Amino acid sequence: MVKSKSKTYTTSELAKIFNISVVSASRYIVKHNLKPVKTGSHNAKYYDQAVYQQMKKYYLNKPKASEKQSHSVSKDDIIEQLQARIKDQSATIELLKQQLAIKDEQISTANQIADQAQKLDLTTHKQTDKQPQLIEKSENLKEHGFLYNLFH
Repeated sequence: MVKSKSKTYTTSELAKIFNISVVSASRYIVKHNLKPVKTGSHNAKYYDQAVYQQMKKYYLNKPKASEKQSHSVSKDDIIEQLQARIKDQSATIELLKQQLAIKDEQISTANQIADQAQKLDLTTHKQTDKQPQLIEKSENLKEHGFLYNLFH
């Protein structure tokens, strides 16, 4: 019996046939989980006629990039878009200015509170410094008699 040889295609040959990049062909093969019929030298993968037909069906029905509809953008449209962006950014700037004013008030309040805390701390330290002197005087008074403390 004689085996009939069917045509096999490498990834790069399929890419050339369908006028796509080799990467696109490889992605299609991986995406659709297509298996090669054989692997040749340098790890070249060969795909059969069924893969060719499947890719042909896909790429012939797919619209080309040049066939896509594109509408021209007029200068007026661009100006309107830019004015809308300017308006949005102006609103954002105003919001940020308001937030900045609020933060300035918060910082001012925090500074006042810090000043008050510092003054309170200083007063507390002065009082604690005077207490040992008062204790010393009261101890000195106890050491001497009443008449001594009265004349001195």
